[in-house]
Amino acid sequence: MPYLSLVHLIEQRCSECGSELAQPGARSFVVDLAGNPIDFPTDDQPSEMAVELTCVNGHQTTLLVPNEIGAEETMITPDDAPIAGDAIVVDGKTESGKQLVEGLL
Repeated sequence: MPYLSLVHLIEQRCSECGSELAQPGARSFVVDLAGNPIDFPTDDQPSEMAVELTCVNGHQTTLLVPNEIGAEETMITPDDAPIAGDAIVVDGKTESGKQLVEGLL
């Protein structure tokens, strides 16, 4: 699986200050703790992830993939899709049960 992005189907707002995190239809690129895009291996794809989006005031909002938001390959992201802030992977597991964050540090 190549790089992933999150698909924001509904507006996302910061729970602390109310600032907009993403408008409907926007994409957030899935990145590691250093802000680099993650190239997930094709033989052990992520089955669940917790990601953080940061608002303009520095507050973090955690979203769960796939429970609260969906992910898709970035190659199918439309060119005209709005881009939201990056989604930093803070937790998760692959299909084999391997911790995602350990491999991203």
